[in-house]
Amino acid sequence: MRGTFRLEQMAFLTALGLLAWFLVTFLIMPLITTFYTAFFDSGSLRIGEITEDLSRSRRVKQALLNTAWMTIATTFTVGLVGIFQVAALEYFHVRGRSFLKVAFAVPLVFGSVVAATGYKFTYGPSGIVTQILQGIVPDLPSDWFIGGHGVLYSQTFLLTSFYYLFLRAAMRRVDYSTVEAARSMGASEIHILRRVVLPVIMPTLFAVMLLTIYTSTVSFAVPEIIGGRDFTMISQIILVLNALNRPDMAAFLALFLGFFILSIIVLMQWIEARGSYIGGAKTPVPIELKRIKNPAANVAFHGVTYLLAFIYVLPVALVVAFSFAPAASIGTEVFPSSFTLSNYIRVLSGGAAFEPFFNSMRMGLLAVLLGLSATLFAVPIMVKHKNWMTRALDIGFFLPWVVPSVLLAIGLILTFDTPNLMVGRAVLLGSFIILPIGYAINALPLMVRFLRAAFMGIDPSYDEAARSMGAGGLYRFRRVTMPLVAPTALLAGGYTFNEMLTEYPLSAFLYNVNNRPLSIAILDSDKSTDPEQAAITLVYAVLVMAFSLVVVLSAERLSLGKGPKTNNV
Repeated sequence: MRGTFRLEQMAFLTALGLLAWFLVTFLIMPLITTFYTAFFDSGSLRIGEITEDLSRSRRVKQALLNTAWMTIATTFTVGLVGIFQVAALEYFHVRGRSFLKVAFAVPLVFGSVVAATGYKFTYGPSGIVTQILQGIVPDLPSDWFIGGHGVLYSQTFLLTSFYYLFLRAAMRRVDYSTVEAARSMGASEIHILRRVVLPVIMPTLFAVMLLTIYTSTVSFAVPEIIGGRDFTMISQIILVLNALNRPDMAAFLALFLGFFILSIIVLMQWIEARGSYIGGAKTPVPIELKRIKNPAANVAFHGVTYLLAFIYVLPVALVVAFSFAPAASIGTEVFPSSFTLSNYIRVLSGGAAFEPFFNSMRMGLLAVLLGLSATLFAVPIMVKHKNWMTRALDIGFFLPWVVPSVLLAIGLILTFDTPNLMVGRAVLLGSFIILPIGYAINALPLMVRFLRAAFMGIDPSYDEAARSMGAGGLYRFRRVTMPLVAPTALLAGGYTFNEMLTEYPLSAFLYNVNNRPLSIAILDSDKSTDPEQAAITLVYAVLVMAFSLVVVLSAERLSLGKGPKTNNV
């Protein structure tokens, strides 16, 4: 027994050392290296010089301005659309609610590079909508959708997934008995929404606004594909500066972006802390959907709701339909006149078309295994023990949430472009492994958040009972704890794998000929005029959406539960 205990203790210390090495080597060191490169040259502070160089660049200043106004505008438009769709699903009675739930869930399976390509395919120079509009307005330019307004339109309907997921769940914590009480006292519906419903959902509303601001600020794929030559944002400029062999300027802008994100997080937390919010009941009475009594208002509300649903569904429907169409019909027909499986056969039968998809699957799976290995070991320690070590681990795991992907990418480039002692003097830049390591680091906060809730929900009596029967720590974890957290671990792994299939910022900085991922292949195909490449891109998009749909349906079954009832009054 004592020998087993010592063996487990040695294994624990070894695993703890490996975890510390992983976080220090691939997260802390890259951040320190980026900071040093941005502010120092041979030990001399050079902030003024870099700032002056950047201020002289018209393109850099324009990118900063574009990022600022796009973030503000996106936060407003996404909030407007997101709150409206949640009201349509969770507060007001709208016919066809089952269809609307599916339509508004489209951004959950149609995001990143795939979505940007789909929107350009629908509204771009050779897009179906452009062809229809030019039939009505012959003088309409083919590139009418390309630019900042196209980026704003696309992001408005892609980032509402935060509202769909989190604000819907918050609405279900509203106790309907408080709504009925306010209504019985003569309160108007607007007053009820403002004084009864809003205080319950306000913390979640702040959270989704923060996620929107963060995602819009570091947006990369959408402006890269839809922005065109005249509209660039800060993430794109950082990539350009790195390609121009100005790592100091790229690192400085990446740090600036990181400090901005951190300040937004601190500001939102300060605003939330100063507010006074009413929590929902532990067992709330489900909301009964409110029927709109005014006929004109009811028709208008239904019309806007179904218009939004059409906007969500249209790009996905066209991408799926044309993925089964002959390549020659892409860009020439409004809707396919014939269908074929040849595009799917070409991608899935192997060869050059299958290689990017296979690379992304391999790297995504490796990132999931790395992330789960680290978090499944560390999270139960962080939950069980409260000391300086667990607090340091907690901070380390959540750093990637306040560090933009481009900052992490620049740090990895600067740290591993020369022989590094922490990895046996190997040069990792240009290797296959550098990209899945970046993926894994980027996914740590999400995995920790999922698994922390799972471990905290385990009844301690299970572990105590196994301990009383003489079971060792490793055996208890393997036979008692793991079966309880396995569904959550699988869900976290599925989400991570899904995100990594189309991850773009890290991929754009770190990929090479050995690990060219799916997102880069999609972007390259988007720039090609070959219809065969366009057909392959559509197949990629459908395959990614199919996997994403499996993950989303699993999450839906595990999280939201039953929906509200309908109020016929």
